[in-house]
Amino acid sequence: METKPLRVRLQFGIYKIIDPFVKVLLKIGFTPNTVTVIGFLLNIGVAVIFILGAEKTERADFSYVGWAGALILFAGLFDMLDGQVARLGKMSSSFGALLDSVLDRYSELFMFLGICYYLISHHYFISSLLAFIGLVGSMMVSYTRARAE
Repeated sequence: METKPLRVRLQFGIYKIIDPFVKVLLKIGFTPNTVTVIGFLLNIGVAVIFILGAEKTERADFSYVGWAGALILFAGLFDMLDGQVARLGKMSSSFGALLDSVLDRYSELFMFLGICYYLISHHYFISSLLAFIGLVGSMMVSYTRARAE
């Protein structure tokens, strides 16, 4: 008996969890592109929360960071859902795949922009440098994969 790789087993486990949400989205008429755009807008919201936190709080007040972190997780859910909405709804398209890829990169840029702004505003210079390195690494993964193909 052949055992499936861990990655495949995890993927099927995640699909088992998110498929009920996907079916609800399909039932109310969401397209994969709509889900992608919602995730992107939520990530802009993440940046806004970090920037507001930088402007309205003192150095030791992390209340905005908590809200931004929660929104990052919620936005990440939409990033997982869009592909599955496309598959289950039989709405896969090359344009949708491109839109998803492009908006995912912009989402990361906005998220890291907000994080870096917050850290610099509160004088966490080493942490802001590490966040910037995270941003560069995030962009380089996509670039490297595209060049390899």
